[in-house]
Amino acid sequence: MTPNLRSSAHQVPSSTLALGSSIFAALLIASLEMIFVISFTALIYSGELSSQIPQALGFTILGNAVLCMAIAFLSSTSGVIAVEQDLPGVMLSVAAAGVIAALAGAAKAQFATVTMMIVITSVMTGVLLLLIGVFKLGGLTRFIPYPIIGGFLAGTGWLLIQGAIGLMTDVPLSWAWFQWDILRLWIPGVVLGIVIHYATQKINKPYTIPALMLLATLLFYGIAWVSSISFGQIQALGWLLNSSVSGGVWQFPFGKDILTNVDWDVLLKQLPALIPISAMSVVALLLNSSGLELIIKKDIDLNRELIAAGIGNLAAGMMGGLTGFQDISFSTLNHSMNGGKRLVGIFAGLFMASTLFIGISAILYIPKFIFGSMLIFLGFQLLLEWVYIAWFKFSRSDFLVILTILMVIVFSGFLQAIIAGLVLAVGMFAVSYSRISVIKFALSGREYHSRVTRNLPEQQTLDAHGDQIHILKLEGFIFFGTANGIFIQTRDLIKSESNRAVKYVLLDFSKVSGVDSTGMLSFARMMQWSREQEITLVLTGLTGNLRAQFLQASLQDIRDDSMQFFADLDHGLEWCENEIVAKYFTEEGDTANLAAQLSALAKSGDTEKLLAYFQRREYAPGEYLIKEGDAPDLMYFIEAGQVTAQLEAPGKKPVRLETMYGGRTVGELGFYLKTPRAANVIADKDSVIYSLSTEDLSRMETDDPEFASVFHRMIVLLLSERVNHLLQSVRALERE
Repeated sequence: MTPNLRSSAHQVPSSTLALGSSIFAALLIASLEMIFVISFTALIYSGELSSQIPQALGFTILGNAVLCMAIAFLSSTSGVIAVEQDLPGVMLSVAAAGVIAALAGAAKAQFATVTMMIVITSVMTGVLLLLIGVFKLGGLTRFIPYPIIGGFLAGTGWLLIQGAIGLMTDVPLSWAWFQWDILRLWIPGVVLGIVIHYATQKINKPYTIPALMLLATLLFYGIAWVSSISFGQIQALGWLLNSSVSGGVWQFPFGKDILTNVDWDVLLKQLPALIPISAMSVVALLLNSSGLELIIKKDIDLNRELIAAGIGNLAAGMMGGLTGFQDISFSTLNHSMNGGKRLVGIFAGLFMASTLFIGISAILYIPKFIFGSMLIFLGFQLLLEWVYIAWFKFSRSDFLVILTILMVIVFSGFLQAIIAGLVLAVGMFAVSYSRISVIKFALSGREYHSRVTRNLPEQQTLDAHGDQIHILKLEGFIFFGTANGIFIQTRDLIKSESNRAVKYVLLDFSKVSGVDSTGMLSFARMMQWSREQEITLVLTGLTGNLRAQFLQASLQDIRDDSMQFFADLDHGLEWCENEIVAKYFTEEGDTANLAAQLSALAKSGDTEKLLAYFQRREYAPGEYLIKEGDAPDLMYFIEAGQVTAQLEAPGKKPVRLETMYGGRTVGELGFYLKTPRAANVIADKDSVIYSLSTEDLSRMETDDPEFASVFHRMIVLLLSERVNHLLQSVRALERE
């Protein structure tokens, strides 16, 4: 995509002013980014390596400049600004401390190994970001539980504060921090960091942080001047960075001095701590991009941002730069100052790169507590948000997860926290998902019926004994927690006094995406239990591998007719209803002739002459009574047999709408409304069916109006029964 470098007319009066505005914004952003880069570099190259900070800055500043320019040019939206980030910086500082400890006293090996570790981390992160973006997998990281991320951010806050104090004192974490000679070195940085936090809350201006740092530096040297403390004494007391480094800042990470001094064995041992940096960078980048969408009110292509950050980190890594990506604060600043120009990021990168020509020796005059205050500021913000504010924002269980990960980081380390985070993520998923019911509805056969419209005596039988059927429609993915819940809920319900009559448990899996192997054990227990209780388990909607799993389980555990399989819920429910009807209703309703059926319905014996208006016909199985789109000129009465109304489409299985037995009508809605047929009606078995045409109905109304009125009332009664049947099912589903 070609960068849009044109300015909107309502924002600036001319292209010259627009260019000037972009340059000013770039200078400010570059200055702020330099503070971050220097602070993170000092954090990583601390302790024994503090004398190498000026040389290391040659890598990190150029890397950050390349990163900023690459992402500004490649981002999916203009105005996005990138910077080396705190989370990777903190995690790298922990790994760097391990390298320094392992190579104690070997300054060249320490510097070379830490520098190559930074290169590998940035390149590795770039490759991961690029792959996820190219394969459009950015959305997968959104599945990481928010408390897990919060725990790592809280831990990052702690490590930033710990690293800041270590930077200001050159002393690792210990009780020595509280000795006065050490305490006086880091207290000013902590105070300044907290002041910066509250000042930025009150004065939301881009110059707030630089102004406070400049003021603190001037105040420091003012106190030293009043106290007659020389510059040499200031250095000797440990207030400034070590200046013993010789040489310039122009060495590149693949030079001979670096490659020949890298201790590859020590570096390889740090790989387990480097891999999580790449993973956490992906998550943090996507969180930043999502947050930026809300701020600038524009859609951001997350996969495009991943690709941009991937290329940026690859390029920065080859320069020796730290891992970085899109930043909310700097991007928001760019948009607030001049509407978010793409040139600002490019200019900011050029300005930062230019410092390599100008020189960076001026940092040796900046007190260490100034750099430490920036780290304190960032760490304090993270701890405030993810510990104090999180207490009021999250549930107690989620807050416990955040606190657990924080404590693991404090007392064990980041690698152990990664393991704890994975365990907690799995546990949270299992607990949270098990609380979500996979039972879409649970109904009895009295409340919910199949799409079979039966004659009145059969329907009365089902109304009386429908509680023998217990229906569970399931949905989602079923694993051990939810499967066991289904079994326990079903077992407890059937054991209750009001449900001891249940003889059929119908489980519908048509909306189930899968069942894990442990979940199958719970269903196997249910199969065994249903056989012991003489309950028939009816399974419907099983397809593919899921059906094969249950068939295998049924062969292993159930060797009789205590299980039934059907393609869908409707046919499984019909089978249960047929079993009940066969057990409790012996009269063959469809063997009576049509006159007798109509007499029972109309509560009148004078229906014989009605047959004079009907045409009798016998239908074979598979023969159509009605085809979709036919003219509505006939109404049908079933004397014997069975027919089904269904929707048909080429290449698809027919969808059953209703099955009707003897004593029912077919096609009366279209007949009365004069609308074309909306479905096909087909005979399921040999059937005797009478038809009434519109002409014959008109003749009946003319010849015998009183009898025609009885006929219409009879049709109204049949329609009312059908509507009541439908409403009963709807009410049951709505209640669930």
